[in-house]
This record gives sequence, C-alpha cells and structure tokens, in this order.
Amino acid sequence: MRKYEALIVLNMKGSETLDELVAAISAKLTEAGASVKEVTNVGLREFAYESQHQKSGQYMLFAFEAEPQVIRAAREALAIDERVHYQYYRAK
Repeated sequence: MRKYEALIVLNMKGSETLDELVAAISAKLTEAGASVKEVTNVGLREFAYESQHQKSGQYMLFAFEAEPQVIRAAREALAIDERVHYQYYRAK
C-alpha cells in the first residue's frame, strides 16, 4: 500500500452540506479500494476565471492509502459525479 493525496474541488451549488459531500466522496474512495486516513478542508476559493459556469469551489485534501491501480478506479468513479468539479492525485 502506498500513501496518496487527492485534491478534490467540490461543486457547492447543490443542496448537500459540506459534511454530506465529504462523506459521499470518502465513501466513493473507499469503494474503489482506498483507505481514507485524513480529510483537510483547504477552504472555499475563487477561481481565476469562470469554469463550467462556476466562480468558486470548495477545496478538500484527502490523504489515503491504496494500491496503485486504485487511483484509476477512484478517478473514473469521481469523474462522472457532478458534485466533483476537479480532481488531482499525487503520491506522498
């Protein structure tokens, strides 16, 4: 198992609270095979330019452990979720 970090920008235009969104994203990461260790709220940040009709997004940093093939499964699972605006993964 390797350690990874995922920076995920959430779309806050829905009716869900931040805690509900974080729980849902954590659940999707766990379903893909990751073991989420820590979630850090980086804050609501304004984009440099409007992206997909959004002016800002909630930045969250997920620290987790997983096998390398899990990253692809997690990326694919979150790519089709409209609550996720952007995702970036890196090995720690």
